[in-house]
Amino acid sequence: MFVLKQIFDLYIKSSLHVAFAIFSFVKVVELSLNISSNVFLEVSIFSGSVFGYSVLKYYEFWKSTKFSVHKNNSVLGITTVAFLTFVICFFQLKFSFQIAFLQIFFLVLLYPFLRKYWFLKIAIVSFCVTYVVSYIPTLETKMVFFYDTILQVKLFFLICALLIPFEIYDSQHDAITLQTIPQKFGVKKAKYLGYVFLAVFCILSLILRFERFDIVIAIIIGLFIEFSSTKNTKYYTSFWVESIPILWWLLVLIFN
Repeated sequence: MFVLKQIFDLYIKSSLHVAFAIFSFVKVVELSLNISSNVFLEVSIFSGSVFGYSVLKYYEFWKSTKFSVHKNNSVLGITTVAFLTFVICFFQLKFSFQIAFLQIFFLVLLYPFLRKYWFLKIAIVSFCVTYVVSYIPTLETKMVFFYDTILQVKLFFLICALLIPFEIYDSQHDAITLQTIPQKFGVKKAKYLGYVFLAVFCILSLILRFERFDIVIAIIIGLFIEFSSTKNTKYYTSFWVESIPILWWLLVLIFN
């Protein structure tokens, strides 16, 4: 049992789970817009998510004197493999995809400097994820501009809502100087903001582009926001909340 817990914790710590969540968003977009999959693109998104998220999450720790290679060799190994996989797949992509990845890469580089502004933190993360999961996959498709744009706007607000439980849980660990939404306005108002994001998502879904499971997923995220608190276990956000996009993909895959 202890070994299984270690494997599970490594799966979470190495950013594999968040990468699966982002990959699931990509599959939902492909199914919703009826576009064909691109293996090299999907592997690039998955491996790039593992590498990018791990670097952002552990950068400060890795450069500190407390960092031990021996104690963290598993996470470092997975991060290294993810980076090499991304590089290999990157050079198999069309030029338009490569440019798009480079654009988002520079924005990710700016994130550590911009996250101190509470109004930018969620917006930048949501924009980056939306860009990767819904804009890049449609670059080479002949979509009607209106439909893919609406899907991207919808996803942006949904991802903003999805980040609220993370903001609430992390507020107990974040430096007070960051002034995150829960720190600045309180947990209750942070939840209200999450509900507003979900309301916008649902309105856009009902009026402009309705998908069968949009409202179901919005309700599930709303429940997770409602029960979010600083006292939740780390698995509440790092596993259960991040599993919602995976559930969405499975529902669409099974019932579509």
